[in-house]
Amino acid sequence: MLTIVSGTNRPRSLTSRYSNVYYELLKSHGEEVQMLDLSNLPIEALSTDIFEKGNKPESIITLQNQYFTNATKFVFIFPEYNGSVPGILKLLIDVMDPKIAFSGKKAGMIGIATGRQGNLRGMDHLTGILQHMNVTVMPFLLPVSKAHLEIDSADVITEATLKVLNVHVDRMINF
Repeated sequence: MLTIVSGTNRPRSLTSRYSNVYYELLKSHGEEVQMLDLSNLPIEALSTDIFEKGNKPESIITLQNQYFTNATKFVFIFPEYNGSVPGILKLLIDVMDPKIAFSGKKAGMIGIATGRQGNLRGMDHLTGILQHMNVTVMPFLLPVSKAHLEIDSADVITEATLKVLNVHVDRMINF
């Protein structure tokens, strides 16, 4: 099972649009895939009480079981927030049990940015975090620069970007 994490809680974001395209590409290859859109993250994830031992709400345990425990691979698709990852993505990672949710698994990344860097720095930051939790990160990190110009209002991706997304999908399947 592969889980796509659409890494922002901003509703109707560019990231969620790219995540949906990636999801459909994986499905077209016959992959078993699911998507966690962080705009649907349970509000309990934002409570400081969650970090008290034995105080993890059932909604977070359910989320971990559904999207992380049974997954063997992840694709994190996330925008650049202040040169790094969105805080909500880091918070999601922090509320999971790293041994159950991440250890021994694999991950790929796609950085989304309206600027020229495609969130390269954020992908480097997330790589370090995931490697700390014993996740093997696929070396092909995909920065999507000027992402708002690469997708139209009907979520049709430009031919060049679609081509590189397909390469990423193929590599992720074989990773």
